[in-house]
Order: sequence, then structure tokens, then C-alpha cells
Amino acid sequence: MDLRYTLEEEMRLERNRERAVSLVSGVGATEPRGLCLTLGRVVVDPVSGDVVPYEGSLGLESLFRRWLELFPDDGLTMVDGRLVGARCELACREGATVRLSSTLGPGGQLEVSAGPSESVLDLLFAVETFDERFRRTCDAIGVEWQMVALGLDPVPTSPRDVRLVPEGRFQLWDEYLSRTGRYAQDMMRLSASTHVSLGYDEDEPLADQFRLAVALGPLVSFLCDNVSSWRGLSADDTPRMARSRVWEHVDPQRCAVVPGTFKPGFSAETYVDWVASVPAVMFTPDDGEPFSTGSATGRDVMALRDLSEGELLRLMTGVFPTVRLSGQMQIRDADSMPPWLAAALAAFLKGIFFDEDAFHRAYDLLVRGRTDEEVGRAYAVLRSDGWGASVYGIPVSTLVQRLVQLAENGLQDPQERTVFHALSSLWQAHLVPKDLYAPAGNRVAVCA
Repeated sequence: MDLRYTLEEEMRLERNRERAVSLVSGVGATEPRGLCLTLGRVVVDPVSGDVVPYEGSLGLESLFRRWLELFPDDGLTMVDGRLVGARCELACREGATVRLSSTLGPGGQLEVSAGPSESVLDLLFAVETFDERFRRTCDAIGVEWQMVALGLDPVPTSPRDVRLVPEGRFQLWDEYLSRTGRYAQDMMRLSASTHVSLGYDEDEPLADQFRLAVALGPLVSFLCDNVSSWRGLSADDTPRMARSRVWEHVDPQRCAVVPGTFKPGFSAETYVDWVASVPAVMFTPDDGEPFSTGSATGRDVMALRDLSEGELLRLMTGVFPTVRLSGQMQIRDADSMPPWLAAALAAFLKGIFFDEDAFHRAYDLLVRGRTDEEVGRAYAVLRSDGWGASVYGIPVSTLVQRLVQLAENGLQDPQERTVFHALSSLWQAHLVPKDLYAPAGNRVAVCA
């Protein structure tokens, strides 16, 4: 028993912990196994060269108000009482539907999420539909705004040049993280990412799926490096895997690799206990606005009262490891990329994780005998040596070639293999997405 809590608080904490474990494990999930694709991009005005603000007569809020006039069947995406996007169900191939939603990041990054779906093609269709609606809405209000797909906005020389979206949760995170890491403001205001979330395989231990995703993390970060410039640096001076370097200096308690991932006995319980051990920063009740929790940890919050599923989910997602569990497995290491490359990443991960033979071969290749420290060293050696690195004792070019072959064999749909080719052809030529734009290194060259 933890002497900081009364018996009643201890019992309440344990009830919330058990429900959190069920939540991150996907217990009771009713939807078929699928993938979700989340793509963040910076919205810029090419006339002024500035990031489009949220507020104002020509801001992102006004764009979405007009959006709903043009597409009245779409619903509202509200956060902290503010209109930050739209959501809908899209009809795709053969009568299938895909959920599509959008929201805003702290620096005004426009984030679109599609899924879950078993089809990478449907995810790509959904994101492209969103982009077309964005263009039509911009035309309707008379602006030429563009969505820039880069891991870090190349134009600002300081993150302070970018205004924070005026939401309470962003203000709380900004105040807290500015004290924990030198690049926290870069993460909040300048960064954009590609996240792929995978449904769990009921036939494989969750810990094994998580370990493989974590071991893949350094490779995903390197192979999806899409930062052309950072803080005014030239393309030549911008370090490799710059967004990964930013995240390394945000908050060591809640970022990077979950401690103990590769130790025997790691489980969903281990993951929940880690999340609960770090400062919660804030709490958002179902019926109210977010508020600061001061120095209280997740355990402290869970001991106060029985939490709803939504409240538990928000608590469990207040951490930013390279792979996050929330009923799905969210792989977070890739930079923002154009939609066809983001879909190619989804195809790569589907080929590895959704085929039994590919999964086991990749597990043997990357996970067996691994340690947390080795994964950390893999990030470091890829940042310094790039294609000349050896990762987990194997030359990276050899390792990538093996993974490409496994993914191609694991993809049953020839069209999904074609989608994957957009990335695999780069990798086989020892290129990554940012090499497509060299030496331009500006927003104009990379608008998606």
C-alpha cells in the first residue's frame, strides 16, 4: 500500500488502473483490426510567408466556418469550446466508409486523421478528399493558403515567432514543457508529424507487437526524415533527423522509449504504471475545461475519483513516447510527409505487422536480445552516420532491404504494394523524403 493515499484512495486508484489497462490493451474493442493515418501540416499564406493564425477575419477558424457551409453534412470538431475542424464519414471503395476528422496542433498545425480502415488505399483517398475540400474552401474565401508537409517549419528562426493557438490545454503544456526541455517550444510551434496507428493482433502478445514497433522507431525516424531546414539553418547545416533531436529535448520523463520495454515481464500494466508515474500536467474533465494539476502524477489524479473512459484516455495520452498505446499502437517517429508518402509508410507498417510470417521474421531480426539502451544508440548512430550506420549489428542498407522485402511479401494487395513503392524506391536509392526537395529547402517546394 502507498502510504500517501488513504485506503479509499488506494482502492479508487486500483479501479482506475485496471480500467486503464483494459483501455490501452483494447479489451472490448468491437471494430475489425485496421489502421489509422494522422498527418499534420503547417498552413501558410504564400503571399505573406507567414503561418496562418487561428483567430482573425482570415484565420483557420473562419476557414472551418466556411467549410461547414460548403460541406453541410460534415460535423464540427470542437476542442476547449473552439471550432478547430470538421469530421465526417466518407464512402470509399465497395461500400466501405472511413472516418475523417481534423484538429489543430499548438502552433496551428492542421492535423487530419483517417481511419480505422483495413485498406491503405481508403486512407489515402480520405486524406486526399480532405485536401481537396481544403482547396475548395480556400478558393471560396479568396485565399491561396497551402499545407506544408515538413517535419519542422523551415522559415522561422525562432519558435517564438509563431503564435500559440489560444487553447487552455496548449497554454498549460507550453508553460510546463518550457521548463523541461530546451526544444519544447520548437516541438509545439514548428513540428509536424505522420502517425500510423495499428490495431492489435489478437494472436500475438501485445508486448511483442509493442517491442517490434519500438525497435523499428529509429529506422522510421531516419527513413522518414523530412526536415529541409531548421531555425534558419541551410539545408547543408540542418542536422539529420532534426525533428527526432527536437523530441529528445522536450521532456525526458514522458518522451523517448518507455523504460523497461525490452525487459522480461513488460506488459500493458507496465505501460500504464509508467504513464501514471509521470506528472499529469493537466486534467480535462468530461464536463469542463482543462486545468493544471501542478506536481501531481497520474497516480495522484487516479486516486482522487473514479474516472470516465474519456478522462482516462486523455490521461493515458498525456505522454509522448516513440510508440504510444491507447487501444491502438501509435507509431510516432515519422516526420510530416506528402499524403502519398504518408500512405506508403502505412503500407510498409501494414506489410510488417498484418502478415504473420513478416511479423515473426521482423521480430527475429530486430527484437530478440534487444535492450532499451540499444534502441537509444540506434537513434544516435543513425543521426551521425546515416546510410553508413550499422543498426543492431547490421549495416542499415542491408537491414532496410530485408524489411522492404518482408513488407512487400506481407502486402497481399498489389495496389498497396504500388503505394509502398513511393517510399521503398527512395530507400533502395539511399534517399529519404527530404532529399526530394534538395537543394530548395523552402516551403514552396514542399506544399502538399
